[in-house]
Amino acid sequence: MKPSTFQTTIENQFDYICKRAMEDERKDYYKYLSRLSKHEISFSDVGDHIVSQFFTLDNRNETTDFQICTLNGITVGIEHDLLSEALRELPERKREILLMYYFMDMSDSEIAELLKLNRSTVYRHRTSGLDYIKKFMEEE
Repeated sequence: MKPSTFQTTIENQFDYICKRAMEDERKDYYKYLSRLSKHEISFSDVGDHIVSQFFTLDNRNETTDFQICTLNGITVGIEHDLLSEALRELPERKREILLMYYFMDMSDSEIAELLKLNRSTVYRHRTSGLDYIKKFMEEE
């Protein structure tokens, strides 16, 4: 069965529209790359005053006392003595939630899913833990 001329015309129009959309998308992408390249600077062309800002101070070998906590394979070191003491005083569940929230940048929902708790329970543990730490640090 041979397709009608009307059907062939519609197929050709659809084909043209699809090709045109892909071509326009390609042009937009190259314009985007061009705009980005105008703002890029080679690292060798950057001045020393800017390069000196890109560093991390590694003080793990120093003799400062800090508490080390491990959460899901991530090691967290807390250098502030009063804060680490307050965290040690917290129940393990609240300490775990606070460390996940503040050191691993996890949301209450993510923590709740990981620990198999309700989001409201995680929120309650987090806020009560923060209140305890605040009181503990004010007393000291």
